[in-house]
Amino acid sequence: MDRGDDPRGLGDLIRWGTIASVDLAAATCTVTAGDLTSGPIRWIEMRAGRTRTWSPPSKDEQVLLICADGELAAGVALRGIRSSAYPAAGDSLRELIEFDDGAVVAYDPQAHALDVVLPAGATARLVADGGVRIEGDVEITGRLAVSQDVAADGDVVSKGISLADHLHKQVKAGTDNSGPPLP
Repeated sequence: MDRGDDPRGLGDLIRWGTIASVDLAAATCTVTAGDLTSGPIRWIEMRAGRTRTWSPPSKDEQVLLICADGELAAGVALRGIRSSAYPAAGDSLRELIEFDDGAVVAYDPQAHALDVVLPAGATARLVADGGVRIEGDVEITGRLAVSQDVAADGDVVSKGISLADHLHKQVKAGTDNSGPPLP
């Protein structure tokens, strides 16, 4: 059909709108576009096949409401449009995901730096039944709790005392215990 013969205009197919509500359990949202509010519709996700993403829209997030055949009930919300309510999260080549609680996952290709920053009190969990391998130096600030054996191919040094090569004071022959290591 020639669009010239169709009484519906482009405004019926594509409209600016904002997210009015989100139903997480149903994975739907409603969109207000002018004086119209859609019924529950789907939003466009980054991936929705064998690889799937989940990133629900936010209330008042600006969207394009795309309505197949001009039917509001057949609409989908295309997200990712910056607005004054939700301005750009950055101003450089550093790509990031910023969450509502202040958590940030970012990668800067110029500095070759990955940052994962969580707000106070937040936790992180990594589950890898096959193991985790870290190549490079590791620095830990804070307490380290280990529930099983710790194996080291190299020496372990605590407060300047070598586990492999330390000497003890007050050494006696027989069944007596030695004194503490030498500082």
